[in-house]
Amino acid sequence: MTKLLMFCALAAMTFAAAQPLYAADEPCPRLNATLHGTYMVHGVGTIVGGGPIASNGTVTFDGKGNSSNTFTASVNGQIHRGVTISGPYTVNPDCTGTQTLSGSNYDFVVMPDGSTFSWIETDPGTYLYGSAVRFKDE
Repeated sequence: MTKLLMFCALAAMTFAAAQPLYAADEPCPRLNATLHGTYMVHGVGTIVGGGPIASNGTVTFDGKGNSSNTFTASVNGQIHRGVTISGPYTVNPDCTGTQTLSGSNYDFVVMPDGSTFSWIETDPGTYLYGSAVRFKDE
């Protein structure tokens, strides 16, 4: 009986001293699964040499690192409707992330619950940024 009590006490101390699966300062331990569902997304900015740009549409994340974005864009006053682009994304433990959509690159910061995120395009010659809000959880 004494050995059983000592074993249980040792086991309890081991579990109490064990490190959590993620650090307390890592608000997005679900990584890519943080983003899931369909989001309303918009962005504004400038393409150097091409003029102002504005876009509005949806982006859908599968929670596994794949996304698809369908939108309407105005590029220097020329309207482009029903544009669909897709590509991979990565969410880091600190809620920052990256996305590549048909050759364009983006950095973003997502809320820990995945409800909203803000983004900026990181390609040279483009100044484009925006935000998104989840409206359909899938």
